[in-house]
Amino acid sequence: MLSLLRSEWYQVRKSLAVKITFLLTLVISVVMSFQMATEEYMQMYKEMGREYICFGGGGLCGDMSDSAACLLFASLFAGWLISTSFENHTIQEAISYGKSRTKVYMAKMCIFLFSVTMLCLIYWFASSMAQFLKYGMGSPEIVGNLCNVEYIIGMVLAGTLAYISLFAICGLVAFLNRKVGLTMGICFVAILFGGNIIASIAPESIIKIINYTPLGLYNQVLDIYVEWEDILRTSALSLVWTAVILGIGLWKFKRTELK
Repeated sequence: MLSLLRSEWYQVRKSLAVKITFLLTLVISVVMSFQMATEEYMQMYKEMGREYICFGGGGLCGDMSDSAACLLFASLFAGWLISTSFENHTIQEAISYGKSRTKVYMAKMCIFLFSVTMLCLIYWFASSMAQFLKYGMGSPEIVGNLCNVEYIIGMVLAGTLAYISLFAICGLVAFLNRKVGLTMGICFVAILFGGNIIASIAPESIIKIINYTPLGLYNQVLDIYVEWEDILRTSALSLVWTAVILGIGLWKFKRTELK
């Protein structure tokens, strides 16, 4: 298992597309952060009633709420790191050389989830860096509980776990169809816009259920008035959902004929 993990990590580190994505994300996020920290944006968000975004924890919360960017990263990496391995027959060759399907699957999924999560963390923190530096943590009247470091840590941890459960779906899609373009399309278009369409037409009772699935679980903690109950519940549900999705993917992968 360790050898497979090292091999997967080596492929990620040597991928030019991955390096460029990380670099561009960092640069663009830092530029956006300093732009958001200007007096012009402060005034604009005051008028919108979203002044909390101009402060550290509130800005971080706002950036983490951008599920479109996170799904874009997950879609790209699912195609690059998983589907490409099927198209290049590297997964098929590893199995033909006697590698366990379980180990191949878990190594690939672990590196995929780790890579996307690290990229999202860079995006979230770099995008809110200037707000932390210029305006600090803010007051409870403006940023609620996110003026406290412990709540920010809890929100980031629970929110990250919630997103990982969503990223796991992208990994599952990549293992099921094994085509780079189709994987990216399904992950980004179907999951993101499909979820938005459901949210716009579904009754309130259905939306409440969706909010406890990976499609909306992150919304449970990305709030300036987040409580420890929300953090603990979301973390536990996220771990359960991730385990279930990984289990489904492994079950299907072990029964699929590879060509």
